Amino acid sequence: MGWRARPPALSAASAIAAAGMAAVAAAWLLSGAPALAGTAAPADSAAPAPGFRPADWETLYTGLPEATHLTPLVRIRYNRVDGPALHLGGAVVNERELRPLLYAAVGYAFSREGFLYDVGFDAPLGDRRRFRINGSAYRRTATEDGWIVDETENTFFALFARTDYRDLYEAEGIDGSVRWEPGRDFALGVGAVTEDVRSLANETKFSIFGKDDEFRPNPPIQDGKEGVLSIFGRIGPSPLPFTGGTNGELTYERAGSPIDGDSEYGRLRGAAHTRLRLSPRQEARIRAIGGSTIDGDLPPQKLWHVGGIGTLRGHEYKRFGGDQLLLANAEYYLLARKNVWTFAFLDWGAAWSGRDNLPRQHFALDGGLGIRLGEGPVAVTAARNLQRSDAPVLVGVRLGGSF
Repeated sequence: MGWRARPPALSAASAIAAAGMAAVAAAWLLSGAPALAGTAAPADSAAPAPGFRPADWETLYTGLPEATHLTPLVRIRYNRVDGPALHLGGAVVNERELRPLLYAAVGYAFSREGFLYDVGFDAPLGDRRRFRINGSAYRRTATEDGWIVDETENTFFALFARTDYRDLYEAEGIDGSVRWEPGRDFALGVGAVTEDVRSLANETKFSIFGKDDEFRPNPPIQDGKEGVLSIFGRIGPSPLPFTGGTNGELTYERAGSPIDGDSEYGRLRGAAHTRLRLSPRQEARIRAIGGSTIDGDLPPQKLWHVGGIGTLRGHEYKRFGGDQLLLANAEYYLLARKNVWTFAFLDWGAAWSGRDNLPRQHFALDGGLGIRLGEGPVAVTAARNLQRSDAPVLVGVRLGGSF
């Protein structure tokens, strides 16, 4: 069942879902949306966040430990393959924990008429909370683009501008990890995933606005079984405090062995972020990201892409792609008036295929100016390719953090 913008051809269920999406979106905008983390892990691959504050139920009534509550989960999104999607469930949350201890949710993607689910846990081991273990079983609409645009921001672009930045596929399986966190400034862990993945096609054209008649096509992936073992580490606080700081993270992924799957590869990805509060009216932010496929061949959905929103803002979206990645971004902010920041930025980077082809690369260099409201979520940028005298100026809008 697909949606059509011209002429309207909506079933009753889809029309109700679309109306609900638009109402929620309008309320979100009018209420003053919170700042969104620009470098968060992909929302589709993370435990869902509680949709409401924990209910003030008596702990004796629930039978749960003090400071632990039951809370409902409500999650709504919109994209070109699901159309409107609604997830409902519940979670056990603790006031001292950032993530639910236990959660379960069931969802329905109206345009592709498919049920989704997500059940999992994230719990400390021992009283000192230095070790954490988590796991989940799921059927999700997944993406590898969460580091570029998060789910909430993408929903607004898809619903109001017929622009879907995230390339999507269905994943069904289980995952888990064990993490050691002796303090806020250090983490080390190991994780594993085994899942069946399949391609998804566009199922809707509907958007309230948008210059194009259709969404861009959702690209196919390599269907089959994925098995990935990962080792990851972090130094520095996450997220960075408003007062400034630095952190760095490194992840190694091994697919195909020892966890069976249809792909075999090994790759590294690292990132560093710095935030400098130069004065009450000045701030600087710097980000560097690098990725390298050491051996094997990446399936199409695992390739890195740069260009456009969140990466190289003077180029078209996903202009460059490959199994190697280098990207650096720098922004300098100046407070123009209360809650209004002007900023200048530089973007440098490329994505290409072949580890030995680094000397042959011509790295892109973009620059521009922007205005941001407070710490987010709204920003407008104007950027261009600084290596071409005739390059056009590209205007961009962000509804989430930059990095």
